[in-house]
Amino acid sequence: MFRQLLVAALVGVALAAPSNKLASKNIVVNFKQGTEEVLNRVDRMRFESRGQKITFMKAQLEALAETSQKNALSILNEKAAKFDSVWISNQIFVENVSAEVVEALLALPEVAEVREQKIIFIEEPIPADNNTINAEWGVEKIEADAAWALPGGNNGQGVVVSNIDTGVRYTHQTLRANYRSSYGWFDPYTSTANPTDGNGHGTHTMGTIAGSNGIGVAPGAQWIACRGCSTSSCTENALTRCGQWVACPTLASGGSPNCNQAPDLVSNSWGGGQGDTWYNSVISAWHTAGIIPLFSQGNSGPACGTANSPGDATNVLGVGSTTSADGVSSFSSRGPTTRGNLKPDISAPGTNVRSAWYTSDTAYNTISGTSMACPHAAGATALLLAKNRSLTYAQVKNLLQNNADRSLGSATACGGTGSTTWPNNIYGYGRINARKALQATILGAY
Repeated sequence: MFRQLLVAALVGVALAAPSNKLASKNIVVNFKQGTEEVLNRVDRMRFESRGQKITFMKAQLEALAETSQKNALSILNEKAAKFDSVWISNQIFVENVSAEVVEALLALPEVAEVREQKIIFIEEPIPADNNTINAEWGVEKIEADAAWALPGGNNGQGVVVSNIDTGVRYTHQTLRANYRSSYGWFDPYTSTANPTDGNGHGTHTMGTIAGSNGIGVAPGAQWIACRGCSTSSCTENALTRCGQWVACPTLASGGSPNCNQAPDLVSNSWGGGQGDTWYNSVISAWHTAGIIPLFSQGNSGPACGTANSPGDATNVLGVGSTTSADGVSSFSSRGPTTRGNLKPDISAPGTNVRSAWYTSDTAYNTISGTSMACPHAAGATALLLAKNRSLTYAQVKNLLQNNADRSLGSATACGGTGSTTWPNNIYGYGRINARKALQATILGAY
């Protein structure tokens, strides 16, 4: 799990802040006109296919960005500034900006805010504390293997999963066969042609989602990935551009977008802080695009009120972590959120999880974190979608929550709910059970 370190210099700078405080920094320009109206309008319309809907959404958001960003882009081009304009959130990211440029941007009436970009730093994985447990215990605990064998069951065939992480070692023996090479990779940092991973975190999480040889929950699914984080940190720019790419994938070069290639779900094992809404526009666009968002809840436990953002948002599946003994992991962040809503939504195995590693095509590593829990839930989601591709976010959430196991370990109450009252701010609705959720899907019990 990643922890967002928001030092004072990274807190959003108000519109009236002196421009010299932002000089020589990487900034984000936010506009008064948001994306909500466009997304609401698109959601009210009917389309022949999901790809057609996403293509139309993209065109409408691009038109919004073109109109609202016109004057700002003119200034940036005139000053030869290096920048990225994104349509998914109607923002501009500018590198190493001058005080003169900041002053000019702040003077525009359509600009709502100019602030320094947020930076998210990657926490070191939590080492395994028990090497005697079954290596793939998480897959067995949620009964994924039993879900594959159900009459009418599946292992994820026909579904495309994605993650935003440190990348993926795509040549790994557990991941090479089901990598979708067409529109399957984007690296906003270095534009590499093929997936890479200099950290290991992303390879590990993707292995749990869709790896073969017993490590993955949905080994029959195809996977694609975006490198939102470099080897040690994630920029707000990269995470937003990855969010845009997930909504409408491009080639690795960034060109030739094809919204028909959008994945069915996106797994995010990053985040930090509480009550931060900076990623909400991206998440809202994913919902309009029919892409189910899952987020790790955070490694800030065991204290209450530590549910991290964006996993604390009301419109994402926030995933907490459990142990092989079905207790809550000591590090797993707990609710309630700063808004007072319950989190996590669900929990999944996250302590001592073995998965693929980045150091070689045959390497594995056993580590812990809610980063390891979220991919279990993402893989379970893929199994449900493989049975019924028309399932909505709300239906998937209900299937996972209503069919979760609840014979779990006791823990101190948070937000007035103890671990034996369901749902609660420790486990959410319980620890996921892929077999039960898929069986309910097969029976149409949404």
